[in-house]
Amino acid sequence: MRSTGFTHETEKARVVYFNDAGDILSISSNQTEDNPLLKSAWFSIEAILPFLTGDFKFSDYKVVSTDDIFVYEIIKSKVDIKQRSKDTQLYNLPDTKYCDISVTWDGSELCFSPSKKVIKNANVDEHQNVTVAGKTHHPFFITYENRPDFIIQTVSIPFAKLLSSETRVKFEYNKYSISLYTQKFLETYSFRRT
Repeated sequence: MRSTGFTHETEKARVVYFNDAGDILSISSNQTEDNPLLKSAWFSIEAILPFLTGDFKFSDYKVVSTDDIFVYEIIKSKVDIKQRSKDTQLYNLPDTKYCDISVTWDGSELCFSPSKKVIKNANVDEHQNVTVAGKTHHPFFITYENRPDFIIQTVSIPFAKLLSSETRVKFEYNKYSISLYTQKFLETYSFRRT
């Protein structure tokens, strides 16, 4: 649901008031300047009708800005990806070409990158609260080479970030003496030293 350019055609649009966090506070047919702390954007009546009829709850959605700073979008604040199953065993990330999540490491920084297919299928934004198999964060375990029982550090990345964009984490160590393990939330992973 994208904001429109309407400003006075109240038959076709309504103004949505929200705070800095994007929480929807109210919907009105006219715009007032009473509270300078509130932001507002005009949306077509069709876009916000489910809020007016009670089918959508304000708390389940957020208003976020788009690439165009004058255009806002209403997105779900919580996403539950139920079709993924979680494997409880630790999984050693191999070096493979085609994968859902690719992890590269240059000796000082780990870079977690979702594939284009994962980004398209997940269709999430980093501002959303994404839950996969009941978890909001994806754990990765940095261990000594082929020694999952000796964890050096645990990296926990929110699913919203992991499934929408590249994430970088500082970690300096001898790049040839570690392995990367995880619980399998997605189908395929890859760990490559660069």
